[in-house]
Amino acid sequence: MSEYNPTPGAVPPPPDVPSVPAVPAVPAGPSPVLSMEAVIEQARTMRLRNADDIAHRLARGERLDAERLYGVLHSQKLAGWWLLIDRHIRCGSVGRGLTPAGVVAKYVSWISPFLEERASCEAPFTFDVLGVKSVQELALAHLDRAMALIRQDAAGTFLEQVKSLAPASAEQEQSRSGLAGQEATA
Repeated sequence: MSEYNPTPGAVPPPPDVPSVPAVPAVPAGPSPVLSMEAVIEQARTMRLRNADDIAHRLARGERLDAERLYGVLHSQKLAGWWLLIDRHIRCGSVGRGLTPAGVVAKYVSWISPFLEERASCEAPFTFDVLGVKSVQELALAHLDRAMALIRQDAAGTFLEQVKSLAPASAEQEQSRSGLAGQEATA
């Protein structure tokens, strides 16, 4: 998966650049219990690592395969949701009566419908069926379907991560809401 496909004028990869997994590894069996901060940091790290990997590959003139792009887009969507949650918690949603668990619950209700989103894979996908007039329109229609599937998979991963969150103690909730209240008044 990390083979080097040279193109004219491409620079070979440096030997010290580690290969980054396209999709975060999901442990088999029961999910480990994680704190919300750990999940947010994991999403942030995976997003940055994937973005750096894509930038390095493009700079070296390598071909990007579908698996790599899927992993990057999946982690971008997932990290985007977790970073929005982090922003809402840090920027005052907690101070307006929501607990961090309440913020997560809001996002769960918003993201859950993505699981039901269908990208009708049953229908043939040709020029005739879609009524498209160019190869670009056909490619864009395929990409729209692929993005819907990636969003659906990321929603499933998000909901699994929410289930694996460690319940916050009452003391942690109070300290977080107290800090958020102090930031809002400052």
